[in-house]
Amino acid sequence: MAGLSPPPRNEAPTRVVARILVLILLVIGAGLTVWAAVTHQRIDLTEDVGLIELELDQVETEQGTLLNVVIEGEGTAPLVLLHDFDVAGSVLWDGVVSALDPKFQTMRVDLPGFGFSERIPNEGPRHTVASMAVEVGDAIGQRFDQPVVIAGVGLGGEVAAEIAVIDPDLVAGVVMVDVDFYQRDGWVAFVEKLPWFGTAATFAFETGGSFAVERWSPMCGEGGWCPTSSQVAARDLANTIEETTDSLRAFRRTPAASVVPSKLAEITAPVHYLWSQQGEVPRESVDRVQEALPDAQFDVLAEAWKAHLDHAGDVARAIAGIAP
Repeated sequence: MAGLSPPPRNEAPTRVVARILVLILLVIGAGLTVWAAVTHQRIDLTEDVGLIELELDQVETEQGTLLNVVIEGEGTAPLVLLHDFDVAGSVLWDGVVSALDPKFQTMRVDLPGFGFSERIPNEGPRHTVASMAVEVGDAIGQRFDQPVVIAGVGLGGEVAAEIAVIDPDLVAGVVMVDVDFYQRDGWVAFVEKLPWFGTAATFAFETGGSFAVERWSPMCGEGGWCPTSSQVAARDLANTIEETTDSLRAFRRTPAASVVPSKLAEITAPVHYLWSQQGEVPRESVDRVQEALPDAQFDVLAEAWKAHLDHAGDVARAIAGIAP
């Protein structure tokens, strides 16, 4: 019959699904772009305090970096405490310091870019473990005229091990708490490295954003470690220092550049390693450290999430036991 045309074909189901997925991705992308733009504005409003305004007791290293140090105690045994990757810095050692033997004189050090130390907004060598070890070693040499015990958590433990390798005469003993020399970056660290979006993610997950507090003390509501009011205040103040987010993101984007772990076995000082079994360090990494340091003492804290926070007394006893 003339004039008739075939009925319209229904779109293939796969095409419909594909179009829906594209639409969803566009909506998500637009939402993330708006979120990142708003977060960038929030960073500018939040980080408005200059370190010079805080009138801190800082040490200037030979490299020109200003490190915040806190000296405590009147003892004769020198002890240096180095923190993990956390904007709060060395304030997280409060529990251990309270439990320490009075024989110690303690120096807490905020690593470059953390706590109340100088911010380093550009990625590069100053963010490496190797550089931090040199700078912390310089600060130790300025304060003490004898070998020191160094205790470090996570990143701080890597720096402590690096110092023990490159300057063994400076180190009388090393206490490592939940140190993973073989870790790979997780998805949060990956996102924080991204251009533009990474800055917003760093703020959200590490400093003043919506996820930062939950990541800081995730076990608090379940009876685990909760920060004290003074620790919360110190962290909040650290979040307001200019270029804090840029500094942490620059650290994420800089390769570790450490002689450890390839030279871990060269540490001659006594080593005590504490592993929080409920924490983030996998058993395989601990086994590799144990293989490299067969003479070291290893303690497994089965119920611990982060030993220096929820088992502070155990860490304090490990420090006392390794001191000369």
